[in-house]
Amino acid sequence: RASTEFKQECSRKQVADDSEVFKKIQGILRESLSKRGVRVITGLGKYFRQVDKNRSGFLSQAAFKEALKVFHLEVPEGDLESLWLVLDDSKSDKVDYGEFTRAVFGEMNEYRKAFVRKAYMKLDFNKTGSVPMVDIRKCYCAKKHPLVLAGKATEEEIKLSFLETLGESCSNPNEVSYSEFEDYYEGLSIGIMDDDDFVNILRNPWGI
Repeated sequence: RASTEFKQECSRKQVADDSEVFKKIQGILRESLSKRGVRVITGLGKYFRQVDKNRSGFLSQAAFKEALKVFHLEVPEGDLESLWLVLDDSKSDKVDYGEFTRAVFGEMNEYRKAFVRKAYMKLDFNKTGSVPMVDIRKCYCAKKHPLVLAGKATEEEIKLSFLETLGESCSNPNEVSYSEFEDYYEGLSIGIMDDDDFVNILRNPWGI
């Protein structure tokens, strides 16, 4: 029994150590991401999908290092090594890139995700898992955007900027998958501390 308790204690300590590794890296990157979170996270998502030629969802350590370099994200070598040891627990020298992204950037909470899903489900009413860009263009409403309300941008400018950023992150510029849609809002979420502010950003353009 003592040995079971000891094992549980060790495993609890391990989880705590792992989350310290994640927190440290997220702290290092948060500063550089607060202004360009959307472009980095959507860009990385697209980049990983392109590099992952056999669509396995896994990439090597060298591929991740290259990706961080391409997107000008500096993580100290030692921290990256610690992160790799945590994520590559099967010692296969490959890591799931969704898991890597969540570990490095953190992820939005369930409350926020629920609204992202709600918005996407409204667009993907046939439940195909993909929404034509023309439908997104039709449904997106920038009337209540803060810059429009302040007279600093027109509805059309905001809409075009949104569609352009979203389009750049899609493997097929005419279709938006759920993971691409979620990547966009994941990037936006990083710079928004308050849950209600984030939810309003979803509620206004999509009428949810």
